[in-house]
Amino acid sequence: MYRFMSEEEIEIQQISDLKMLHLYQLAGNDALAVCYGNDKQINLCAMDTHYILLMERALSLYAQCENKDSIIIDENTKTLFDKAVCESTHYTSFFNRIGKKYLDKEGVGTPKFASEGVLRETVLPLLKYYMQQMYHMWDVPITFEKEPCGWRRNCVLKVRRNEETLILPVRMDFPRDNTCTATVGNFLKDLSSITFEISYRDDRLLVLFESKSLSLWGESHYEMNADRLRAFTSIKVNGEVVYHQEEPVETLINPEEDLKEILTRQQALRDSFFDLEQAKVYRLPWGGIAICRALDGSDTDYIRTDYDMIYLEEYGTKLALRQFSYSLIENRTDGLKLRTDGAIMRKLYYGEKYKEVETYFLPAGYYSGWDYKKYLEKRYFYHELEEI
Repeated sequence: MYRFMSEEEIEIQQISDLKMLHLYQLAGNDALAVCYGNDKQINLCAMDTHYILLMERALSLYAQCENKDSIIIDENTKTLFDKAVCESTHYTSFFNRIGKKYLDKEGVGTPKFASEGVLRETVLPLLKYYMQQMYHMWDVPITFEKEPCGWRRNCVLKVRRNEETLILPVRMDFPRDNTCTATVGNFLKDLSSITFEISYRDDRLLVLFESKSLSLWGESHYEMNADRLRAFTSIKVNGEVVYHQEEPVETLINPEEDLKEILTRQQALRDSFFDLEQAKVYRLPWGGIAICRALDGSDTDYIRTDYDMIYLEEYGTKLALRQFSYSLIENRTDGLKLRTDGAIMRKLYYGEKYKEVETYFLPAGYYSGWDYKKYLEKRYFYHELEEI
């Protein structure tokens, strides 16, 4: 289940010496052509897997190029690229809303505390939810004992099956900043195991799971945009589909009231800078929260929308908040769109032990501008909790 870079990803990462850039429409989708080096070229459209990666690389190289006149580029493409890579004195929308609040704070390059325990425990409700669903498929009703026993990346879950207590060892890893893998032993029967991969992204939450000993494979993802959140789940056993479900997730009718208990209990949220009045809030089936906010920043010639996608996972007094922010700039004349201003903020609340909140700004998955890279990226910030 571990992911390796494809040949196309490696090729994109190695692009240098830009010769030409061209944004255009291909079968109703945005597309980008990049010429570079010695007559090399890559063409991808928005439907292709690595389109965002190609866009990020092109934007980064364009921003770094001292002599932009050396790049062959049409006027519409140039206008969008120039708007995306504006000078650092003109803060991006992310900096206006969030980043500038950290400019007078001291950030450090390494964390003060080990984060694995917090990340592990905030993922446990999701793991428990999916394990219960699969035990139910085999007509095995179970209940989990509330508290796990463990340290950092390892823990033990206790499960009640009728009058019997089962011990499920769990080993977690964090191969990437917004990805967790978890292997659960003794699943359904002795010596069987199931492996999960949970990935938080700017437009979806993806859960993959597999048990080779049981010939079980499944995936579940929650796709989110400004209008709705949809859930897709499919499970196969011995290659046959045994479960498939596609459904919308309902928004909370009164998000502030529904979240009041968490907002009061979890001081970490006071420093998250999002306005629930302009957001759609969804409660995920294991108790997690998904929040989507779209802010209009349009002008005469361009439609600009700033997006915030926030995932909130809680376990007891511990909390993990992941916020993805980006902008979509659209030319009103030809409809061409450019995605930019990427930022990823992870906030961890360590509970009663440390009385501090940790905020970490991750490397963005697409162009994030030099302000973000200079002041925030790969830095940890800490502040003490206020008394209620």
